Amino acid sequence: MKRRNLLNRLAGVFALALAFAVTPYASAKDAPSAASNVTITILETSDIHGMIYPEDYAYGTPYDGGLAKAATVIKAERAKDPDLLLLDCGDSVQDNLIQEFRNDKIHPMVLAMNSLKYDAWELGNHEFNFEYSNLLRNIQASKAPVLAANIYKQDGTRFVNPYIIKTVKGVRVGIIGLTAPHVPNWEASNPEHFNSMTFTTPMNELGKILPEVQSKSDVVIVLAHYGEDGEYDTDGMDTVAEKYGSQVAAFLIGHEHATFAKTFDNGTVMVEPGVHCTSVAKVTLVMTRDGNVWKKTGATPEVIAIKKADIPADKDMLKLMEYVDTKSNQIAKTVVGQIGADFLPSLYWKDLTGIPTAVVQDTALIDLINRVQMNATGADVSLAALFDASSNLTKGSFHKRDGVKVYKYDNTLMAVRVTGKQLKAIMEQQAGNFFNTAKPGDVTISFNPSIRLYNYDMFEGVNYDIDISKPAGSRIENVTFKGEPLADDQVLTLALNNYRYGGLSTAGLISSKPEDLVYNSGLAIRDLISDYVAKAGTLMPECDDNWKITGIDLTVPGADKIYDAVRSGKIKIPESADGRTPNVASLNTADYSDIVTGTSEN
Repeated sequence: MKRRNLLNRLAGVFALALAFAVTPYASAKDAPSAASNVTITILETSDIHGMIYPEDYAYGTPYDGGLAKAATVIKAERAKDPDLLLLDCGDSVQDNLIQEFRNDKIHPMVLAMNSLKYDAWELGNHEFNFEYSNLLRNIQASKAPVLAANIYKQDGTRFVNPYIIKTVKGVRVGIIGLTAPHVPNWEASNPEHFNSMTFTTPMNELGKILPEVQSKSDVVIVLAHYGEDGEYDTDGMDTVAEKYGSQVAAFLIGHEHATFAKTFDNGTVMVEPGVHCTSVAKVTLVMTRDGNVWKKTGATPEVIAIKKADIPADKDMLKLMEYVDTKSNQIAKTVVGQIGADFLPSLYWKDLTGIPTAVVQDTALIDLINRVQMNATGADVSLAALFDASSNLTKGSFHKRDGVKVYKYDNTLMAVRVTGKQLKAIMEQQAGNFFNTAKPGDVTISFNPSIRLYNYDMFEGVNYDIDISKPAGSRIENVTFKGEPLADDQVLTLALNNYRYGGLSTAGLISSKPEDLVYNSGLAIRDLISDYVAKAGTLMPECDDNWKITGIDLTVPGADKIYDAVRSGKIKIPESADGRTPNVASLNTADYSDIVTGTSEN
């Protein structure tokens, strides 16, 4: 019996040894380390938005970014540290015509990320722009675990992995995924896109799951598709980091398209790599063994620039994605119709670079979008935003890509019943609040730095003034409908996109009742624009000047001298710190008295 027990024990030891021999650690990521200090490298991409090849198909121009260029950086960093963690923070499968491939067996973006061996993919809000079946197919095709701790199915279970644990050089790294909680708002018109799931806030979900992940990890990082400042009165990642940063080594975030690397007083770090792979974010953690415990003893955040850094595209990625580039160019270059004349008098107001003409005055460009929306829905009134400050239609052929140029996003068209009172409230929020209050001596009209350009709407079907001398909330004046003052109890039909419908209905500014929704075909507005041009054959610009900005005197002495200084490059129109909102402060004669009086040095 003793001999048999001894043989059994020897057999067990042999089996264990054989198991290690047959299934060795795939890399040092999984192997224990005897070292007392190790360095862990983490790379992050985010908000790629379909930019794989370094080409913007909407404009038909090269782009100094894209995943193919990021791949060159990733491979160079992996050569330095073969065990690095590679993470993506979402908003990958929409924009730059990549959505045209969404019915492929495997989405090009998923194929590209699989080829680069990503360790995790956090879902962004734009992953929910399309059919739920498309979302599931992408998740299934991803070789990287898909994360989002704060998405719950109707049965109360989480939709995808809330976190993963990766062992890197003997250190257990817990990676928690979080996404923007407002997907139900933005996709309110199509709840089937997110299968009516529940989204909790990053703040609440991190507090809930952190103890569980800490119990299984030596160090914790958070991959969050949510911005520093948050939205809709929901805490942003800065506030989250201030509360939990002593327990989280690093926050790798996305969504706001910002580019930064910073360290908090509590020792945590935060990075965001911008948009379209114009950079790659990097965090380097130093872990030190104290007995049997690993402790973080250093954390360095940085951003590796791609834009303006002369980074070549990776040849392997270009070859893999060649079919995408070929088909995208074919789609983009398809001629749909003709444009008879330029739609904007100039791209920038008074030729002052940084002040988009189509924001400070009515133009044929915005009128076209609103006219298409009203024509398709039969609505009385329409609202539309200028998504890209450089959008225009110029005389010549209208290509399929021009629909994308005019209307950047995949928003679909809706129409809802509103009262005159509701419409005025919407106009105050979406138009009046966008501008800074005018001051005596201002020679330019400037924009609220906390409101993105895509959240400023211009209205058609009503006439109105925006008096920027008055405080926000009381600027919309002289609203008329068909030549008569708009009554509060007047019932109208308002055309708008699904994104705006979700935001306004959630805010209680419009009804979310099914009986008040009069149009919801699911048709993409950019496609409706292309169809409208095709039907017209040759489309001419039309502008009815139904709105204007008042409450500011732009004829003050010295204005022309300041304008000349802007045109010559001596004065730069200020933009928001993250570069996402242009023209955030007015130019005032009091600030440029030397230029106004002619005493400035040349």
